[in-house]
Amino acid sequence: MITLKTVLRANAMSCIIFGVIFVLAPMAVAQFIGGNNPAPELALTVLGIILLVNGAHLVWASFKELPHKFLIMYFSIGDFLWAIMTVILVAFNLWITTLEGVIASLLIAVGVASLGVLQLFKRKAMGSC
Repeated sequence: MITLKTVLRANAMSCIIFGVIFVLAPMAVAQFIGGNNPAPELALTVLGIILLVNGAHLVWASFKELPHKFLIMYFSIGDFLWAIMTVILVAFNLWITTLEGVIASLLIAVGVASLGVLQLFKRKAMGSC
């Protein structure tokens, strides 16, 4: 059975893994997704740091017996913003321009948005507060 704790920890692992990759290899990521039109190295490094912090926050929240619904909404809104921004970057052909980058980015966006939806449903199933 998938629990809120499981979804939060999966989301945390996703954030931490991508955060580490973005911090340690921002130019490799930029070139993979952007080819000749890569995102600035600093943008990916900062995004990586934000992902690491968010991942740690998700781990912390996963240990709470009943995380507050607004905390889960906060995480889910962040997931939805990630997915929306990915679609916008792809649509405007900005920073995500290679075929491999578009495919990988959109698949990740779908996964991240799915985690956001699961978090909301699993938290709602736990009751009020």
